[in-house]
Amino acid sequence: MRHDSHSYILTAIGLRTALDRGTEVLGIDPAKAFSEKLAELQSAGWIGSTEHDILNVITDAGNAAAHRAWSPEKHEIAQLLYAMEVFIQRAFIVGKNALSVKQSIPSKPKRKKVAATAPTTAN
Repeated sequence: MRHDSHSYILTAIGLRTALDRGTEVLGIDPAKAFSEKLAELQSAGWIGSTEHDILNVITDAGNAAAHRAWSPEKHEIAQLLYAMEVFIQRAFIVGKNALSVKQSIPSKPKRKKVAATAPTTAN
C-alpha cells in the first residue's frame, strides 16, 4: 500500500475552490457554472483566452480529484499552483490598479499640421 503524505488531491480541490471564491470576489454570480464564470472573467477583461484555458484546466483538475479519484503528480500540482498564483497576483494584488497610472501619464502632444506642398513636375 502506498502512503502519500503530500495531499495533492486536496491541493487540486483547494485550487478549484480558490478559483471559485476568487470569481465571487470579482463580482461573478456564485450560482453560475465554472464554464460561465470563466467566460465572464474573460468578457470582463480579467483574463485572456490562454488564461481562460489554463483556469479551465485548474477547474477540471479539481473536479477530477474530487469526483473521479484522480491523484495528480507533484509536477502537475506545481504547474497548477503556479498558474493560480499568477491569476491571484494579477487579479487581486496588482489588479487593474496599474491601469490607474494612466491618469497621471501626460497626453502625447498633438502634431503640428504640416502644410501640404504641391507636387512638383519635372520638365
